[in-house]
Amino acid sequence: MGNLLEVKELKKIYGKGELSVEALKSLNFSIEEGKFYVIIGRSGSGKSTLLHLLGGFDKPTGGDVILEGKSLFSFTEKEAAIFRRRRIGFVFQAYNLLPEYTALDNIRMPLYLDQREIDMEYEIMLLKKLRLIGKENKYPAELSGGENQRVAIARALITKPAIVLADEPTGNLDARSAWEVLEILQETCRVFHQTLLLVTHDLQIARNADEIWTLEDGKLIFGRN
Repeated sequence: MGNLLEVKELKKIYGKGELSVEALKSLNFSIEEGKFYVIIGRSGSGKSTLLHLLGGFDKPTGGDVILEGKSLFSFTEKEAAIFRRRRIGFVFQAYNLLPEYTALDNIRMPLYLDQREIDMEYEIMLLKKLRLIGKENKYPAELSGGENQRVAIARALITKPAIVLADEPTGNLDARSAWEVLEILQETCRVFHQTLLLVTHDLQIARNADEIWTLEDGKLIFGRN
């Protein structure tokens, strides 16, 4: 397995002068294909900031993120959106589903935006794995929190991305649903050979990872599980 993603001298500073806050301090690390990584840290430690930079949703103050040999920050805005949609799956704590669309249309949205053909066999396999068969025509308001999160996971996986970035994906769920979602994320990434990077403050959630890293004072402390 080779390196899928490389981070070089990544910095993020908010504000200017005396009021500036250095959220991330010159981070350097790489992520291998097919592994499960967890980044833990206290609230406000910069975990979400790092994940948004790795996903190309935000721009750094300095440094670079290279995914599959391509710099995320060398693209135009349109190119970045297309690359992100095709190669990166993002699971948000708040689900970010479109309320006016059914579960199935929410899942297919990245494909609609790209005008890509739907791989029906893969889609059915995803729906089965995520226990969403029978929920396809329901709207987000008609689904439970756990079901909405499973829809969000299916949407993140539908494009067969190289990496799945999950930002506190269990934060809004009860303990049972949280473990269920975590198990599904791990299993689907294993089955579909994707790299999973999950950000959390929950040490229990972290214990199944291949690598557990801690973000503290803008720096990463590396360690294996």
